[in-house]
Amino acid sequence: MITIISPATTMNFEKVNNNISNSNPYFNKEVNYLSGILKDLNKNQVSKLMKLSDDLAILNLDRYKVLGTDESPYLQSILAFNGHVFNAMNIDDFNEIDFEFANNHLRVLSGLYGVLKPFDLIQPYRLEMKSKLENNLGNDLYKFWKDKITSFLYDDLSKQKSKILINLASSEYSKAINFKVLAKDFNIINVEFKEFKKESNTYKVIGTYSKKARGQLSSYIIKNKIDDIENLKKFNSDGYKFNDSLSDINNFIFTRQ
Repeated sequence: MITIISPATTMNFEKVNNNISNSNPYFNKEVNYLSGILKDLNKNQVSKLMKLSDDLAILNLDRYKVLGTDESPYLQSILAFNGHVFNAMNIDDFNEIDFEFANNHLRVLSGLYGVLKPFDLIQPYRLEMKSKLENNLGNDLYKFWKDKITSFLYDDLSKQKSKILINLASSEYSKAINFKVLAKDFNIINVEFKEFKKESNTYKVIGTYSKKARGQLSSYIIKNKIDDIENLKKFNSDGYKFNDSLSDINNFIFTRQ
């Protein structure tokens, strides 16, 4: 079973853990190619590309200049990302076995790196999957990454005992996968977290809460070594429970009142 999540725009390279190993990202050639494009951009282009303030555009220009060199720090991806999902995973509580399970079963989608394993070494960057970055395959990153990421995940899932893909990524990132190709041979489960709204008597997705819940479910899978659907349904954290009436075979909905 493989679980996919989105990356975070915020990063922290101070969180060193000497008890886990490291590896190189699979798409090294593609990273170098995209880095070359990014290094040729100016401040206004970066600002427009990712809708950033001048200060953030300058910060990321400086990051691009040193990508791929020793002037920029390296850290395992599971430690480097620092957003809602990763904070909710409580990675500080992981033991060595948890980290190993995560490395075998968790994948992080990325605009720059394509797909990352938790132990893959990355550098500070910002490149969202929705960015309209012109490249040799088109005018956005979806055209650049879709076939590559889909092929990677196909091979990854083929090696798994349970041929299940748990999609905890945002729509921005999951759009970079051709699920029709994967669904021919694997079981795809899309997961959503919804809150009950009294005023409308319906369940709705609330972005910040949903991100936190994705991290909590990722942690639940890792800490409990979940490798099947029935045990996935037993997730019960922060008031969320599996909602059988709203769910179907490919879409699992967890709700709370």
